[in-house]
Amino acid sequence: MVRIALVVHKFPPASMGGTEIYTLNLARELSRRGHDVFVFYRHDEPTNRRGDISWKERDGFTACRVSRAFDYASEHALAQFLDTFANPDVEVAFRIFLDKVRPDLVHFQHLMLLSYQLVGLAKQKGLPVLLTLHDYWFICGNSQLIWPDARVCGGRAWGLNCARCALTHVRSPLVQPLRPLVALLLQVRNGLVRQAALRADRLITPSHFAIKEYVKAGFPEDRFTHLENGIDAERIWRYPHRPTLDGCLRFSYLGSLAWQKGVHVLLEAFRGMPPEKALLRIYGDPTVFPEYTRRLRQLADPSNTTFGGRVPNEEVGRVLAETDVLAVPSLWYENSPLVIQEAFAAKVPVLASRIGALSEKVQHGVSGLLVEPGDATSLRKAVRSLVEHPARIEGYREHIPHAATIEGHLDELEWIYNASGN
Repeated sequence: MVRIALVVHKFPPASMGGTEIYTLNLARELSRRGHDVFVFYRHDEPTNRRGDISWKERDGFTACRVSRAFDYASEHALAQFLDTFANPDVEVAFRIFLDKVRPDLVHFQHLMLLSYQLVGLAKQKGLPVLLTLHDYWFICGNSQLIWPDARVCGGRAWGLNCARCALTHVRSPLVQPLRPLVALLLQVRNGLVRQAALRADRLITPSHFAIKEYVKAGFPEDRFTHLENGIDAERIWRYPHRPTLDGCLRFSYLGSLAWQKGVHVLLEAFRGMPPEKALLRIYGDPTVFPEYTRRLRQLADPSNTTFGGRVPNEEVGRVLAETDVLAVPSLWYENSPLVIQEAFAAKVPVLASRIGALSEKVQHGVSGLLVEPGDATSLRKAVRSLVEHPARIEGYREHIPHAATIEGHLDELEWIYNASGN
């Protein structure tokens, strides 16, 4: 058996994003297989001092939490910028973590909000290092390759476009003169995190699209391994599908209430939809981006749309059991949303944007439908086609591929671990 260190920027229950949930499932399953698993992550507990470390036994593995106690609102812009990728106190905590745990290998899930130096610290110990690229953080400061005006990134332009993104919400006459300086800082940041990524022995990503984007940015293609994320399918299967009884189709959105996810486009598409024909349920934490959530509530058609709040990870199967179609209306280059794997495990077809790796995950006209991103008219047309021809949904259900389970995922990952240690 192997002593494995998993490193991630945030972790449940404080943060429930896809990367965090994947890491939790990974830690649980690895420990069930007899491995000694240790998770290192950051948490901004206001009652703790910066750099404090706490240890906790959880579901068969050990979690090590380092506190940054970083009050974003009270810090100046440079401190906010550095906090995203360079934190000496996190580096100190990571050295302590490695000395105490003495792992056989380190598997990084994310370095955002930690420090780019952590990969080098692990390599200094002579440890095999794997890095899973869950998004585009190593080539994009906002990790999503999307501009504030909802257009996908058209290139860095020597960092000037990156600076434009970073300064979008700064209302000051000094903004334009600062752009070259900010561009330089972002170029330095990009170089540092890129070097950190390339120090890993193996780069793993769950989509071919992400590999293509990283290679386009100059990463060597032969360093990548494609490995689809796995989910805890038993958590989904315990809730059997409950068909609609009145013929009204039930559409659900499950995920972050963030503008990049295109939830506003979905709500616009549903305005005026006959409630006896189609209902839309929006599930997501309204407290993360409260202004955007307020905008969504104003945009929603109350006759056919409801907001269900945040869904605990253990309850996702219950929601999907009462869903006929899952909507994924993203505007950015999604990599491999776990929610699509969860929907497929529940045999729920997916209506998604034709962007990024979503075209890889959803086969148009087979396991669901793809529409142009940001196009409410196209989305409305797709919804109406399903409302008018509901039998198509059953056809899609029959052709949904098997979801990648965490068990199958671990079979492949353990092979990679063994190969990396030799």
